[in-house]
Amino acid sequence: MERKIILISDDVMLRQNLQPLVAEWQFINSPRLLPDLLLNRDSQLMVILDLDQYYATTTPSIDLGVLRQQFQGLLLGIHRQALADELACQLLVAYHFDDLLDLSQPSTLLGARLQQKVWRYFHQQAVVQPSALLEVGPLKIDFQHYAVTVDQQRLNLGPIDFRLLVFFIQNENVVLTRVQIAEGVWRNGKDSTLRSIDSHISKLRKLIERDAKQPQYLKTVRGFGYIFNLAPT
Repeated sequence: MERKIILISDDVMLRQNLQPLVAEWQFINSPRLLPDLLLNRDSQLMVILDLDQYYATTTPSIDLGVLRQQFQGLLLGIHRQALADELACQLLVAYHFDDLLDLSQPSTLLGARLQQKVWRYFHQQAVVQPSALLEVGPLKIDFQHYAVTVDQQRLNLGPIDFRLLVFFIQNENVVLTRVQIAEGVWRNGKDSTLRSIDSHISKLRKLIERDAKQPQYLKTVRGFGYIFNLAPT
């Protein structure tokens, strides 16, 4: 079974520092958490969030509450700058991070802590299987069966539309351009992909909105792109 670490960071040096500590794992750098990676049930998956970069951004691209609810796997935070006690407690208690790794520690100790977390999690996983159900607002998403329901009604979503919805949920209240959507869902920014985004969003609106012509959740931001909000004003 392939083992992957999703490093949510665009810091290439951070990846180079971590890779030797868990050499048997495949590292994937991504500034965002791509939805199709979470849907890959054939991989053992770990997520490491660059906390320095996350909190340096005025508008973080990831909702930590949604991330933890959606991703049931091993979730670690990593940092160089000292974390305030209040913030560390929030990450561990409110967002249920499995550990917070300090890069100022010697690499041997950092590697040992990382390996111990890996062993502990996957040892428990052999006995207890995590839930694959996410509830966000009126939506219920079953990742095991790739099913979405709204008000007890199952939606007829194809694979692309499913990933598109997951991507919007991951980035709730964030204005996304077509290029960002194309890269996040299709992993490319080709013109043909950009042109198809509007039709997929139109289909998604017809499925999740009471009135697709006056959307409450998935709105167009003229001149920029789209924004998804499950608590419309």
